[in-house]
Amino acid sequence: MEAQRPEPFSAYTTPQFWDDEHISAEMLRAHLDPDVDAASRRHDFVDRAVDWIVSTAGLPAGSSVLDLGCGPGLYACRIARQGLFVRGLDVSRSSIAYATEQAAAEDLSTEFVVGNYLEDDLGGPYDAALLVYEDFCALSPRQRSLLLAKTISALTDGGRFVMDVTSRVRFATEHAGVRRESDLMNGFWAPPPYEGVHETFTYPELRLILNRFTIVTGSSTKQYWNWMQCLTPDEVAIELRAAGFDRPWVLGDLAGAPYDPDSESFAVVATRAAGVPEHRCPL
Repeated sequence: MEAQRPEPFSAYTTPQFWDDEHISAEMLRAHLDPDVDAASRRHDFVDRAVDWIVSTAGLPAGSSVLDLGCGPGLYACRIARQGLFVRGLDVSRSSIAYATEQAAAEDLSTEFVVGNYLEDDLGGPYDAALLVYEDFCALSPRQRSLLLAKTISALTDGGRFVMDVTSRVRFATEHAGVRRESDLMNGFWAPPPYEGVHETFTYPELRLILNRFTIVTGSSTKQYWNWMQCLTPDEVAIELRAAGFDRPWVLGDLAGAPYDPDSESFAVVATRAAGVPEHRCPL
């Protein structure tokens, strides 16, 4: 039963999740495994996606790109290798430290900043902005509206915004339930030993899923709320248009595959419409 479901988007713990010392180390390990789709896509896909994004967004050498939630710079460093400037923003200090070190080793034109894209200044103007791994759907409608407003104000006239999105198809694969387990997910959440509870709540009226994890160690109890709202291309288009973007181009993924209505995700490319006020801040 879902009688005890929390109110939709009633807690937001994403920054704490990504910047927890133990969890961030586990996530960084997943990011850097070239054959794992967790945390980020497989690295061969990232290679293809970067080539497609740079080409499709019409970004010649010297262009500037904003990577929102950049993680350890898997996309940002690849984009910078093509002669572009990339500014990456992420709440994970360990990921930013790794990205900074890698970019410095190659003398890439990058700037990596620890920050929250919902709260901090994004800088700009940029020729393109990127939001990958379906982060858009982890946000509430209010947060999405805020992020889109901040992003469009940081883009140049005609600048492109590229992101992938969790589709409505995904919702049908999730089911409400509770799982209790010692060292839940094999030590992912904290140094063992600990007790973990994974609760899944579903909200069919919103196509919304909450995965809530409660982690109890000998010294603390922590809780992480991971939201995921499964959207349609039309719903995303309405939010983008409200922010001042032109109607987006809908694709199957960030490497340019055709849109598949039966897929659990899709990608969009939106252009900053003419006449939207531009926020200028030195890079």
